[in-house]
Amino acid sequence: MSYLDISINYGDQMLNSFIPEGRGTVRVIDSPDVQSEISDLKADLIHALENPVNADPLKELITAHYPGCGKKVLLIADDNTRPNRHTRILYPLLLPYLIEVCGVKKEDLGILIASGTHRPPSKTEIRDRILGGGIYEEYKDQILIHDDQNNLAELGVSSRNTPITINQDALNACILIPVTDSEYHYFAGVAGTVKQLFPGVAGRITINTNHTHIFDKETGFKAVCRLGNTTDNPVISDMKEMAALVQGHTPVFCIDAIMDHGQITCLNAGNIIALHDLANELLYPRRVIHVDKAADLVIVSVGEVGINLYQAGKGTHAAWNAAKKPGGTVLLLAPCQDGVGSVGYQEAMQAVQDMELDSALNWVIDNTCSRETFRIGNQKPVDILRMLKSLGENKIKILSEMDPDDLLETHRIAAIPDLGSPEESLRGFVSRFLDEKPEALIYVMKDAGLYVVPDGEA
Repeated sequence: MSYLDISINYGDQMLNSFIPEGRGTVRVIDSPDVQSEISDLKADLIHALENPVNADPLKELITAHYPGCGKKVLLIADDNTRPNRHTRILYPLLLPYLIEVCGVKKEDLGILIASGTHRPPSKTEIRDRILGGGIYEEYKDQILIHDDQNNLAELGVSSRNTPITINQDALNACILIPVTDSEYHYFAGVAGTVKQLFPGVAGRITINTNHTHIFDKETGFKAVCRLGNTTDNPVISDMKEMAALVQGHTPVFCIDAIMDHGQITCLNAGNIIALHDLANELLYPRRVIHVDKAADLVIVSVGEVGINLYQAGKGTHAAWNAAKKPGGTVLLLAPCQDGVGSVGYQEAMQAVQDMELDSALNWVIDNTCSRETFRIGNQKPVDILRMLKSLGENKIKILSEMDPDDLLETHRIAAIPDLGSPEESLRGFVSRFLDEKPEALIYVMKDAGLYVVPDGEA
């Protein structure tokens, strides 16, 4: 049998030849090719630092606020649950600029890992998945890892009554430099920039309370809490308000990249809130894909982000947008070698595993999503249950390393049969699907950061 020349990531593997030729209708959905604004990355980075958005140039900011010794100029990096390609590209250019051009002493530089409520990354993960070997070896004694329950400063409450807590070292820095890459986010609208502060280096009480702004008893998530939307979105609005308050205490100079196909294609620097607004504009033509109709089957990869079920859920959500409702099937490709990845997610799904979908969704919202009861991870059961309500039971599948019985019984996700290798398993599933639906429309989503909009949908 001959197969279409289509490849897709499964963790760090590349799977090929899994859709037979001449069967069904297949469309590959990937980020569109865009004209890169980057011609010389080092020169373009310096240009961004010297011509920032709504801020003074970085060198002037350092001259005004860095006393010359003792106080930290603190960079922030994403943790190992993020791809961090931008980190490994930009840090080797940025750190020498801070020393040689801005006059910061090397010993006064620090790197804070924005781990939010996630487990602390290991030294190996910091080296290989975050900073890269060269920067890690040079700065390994100057790396701090955020702890969401200790070493926190309190800054009052937001207008939405969210207690504002943030890493004390971040607040004590003479200058804070978040280095981010902006992407669409499944309920905050747009990730990057302000999200590296909140939730990245925030306290658990802040993160938990902020996330309770997502929920609606009837629909699961509020309609405004969706991919790409920041208008009237209470989650991201709360984060931006808290970021503005931090800026009133500590100078914040953000560097934000837009990535396309693994490369930086746009680079801006300056005011962290202005950069968030700008990223929203820049992402729309890069991430919104209009299609004629929803698909019978959507195969989605989360690539190297699929280390656990919690993180991989972003792919399920992206594919759900593109799938026929009801009746469409989502197939998530994610090894999930770290298992579920969230105690809150695991325990909430265990609590409702014997309930019907409607009862389960109501129970989770009533019992795990209030200010008093919410823990990070509790938003995932709401999302998965509302997706199953619209698709139908047993319509979310997965190719992973997790236990198939636990996936189905607890998480309501059906593992596809193991045929000896990921590629054979995927090939066998697609073949069986096409046996049942010979005229099926299949979308292959190579990028889980895309917002696929079928005609007639918002």
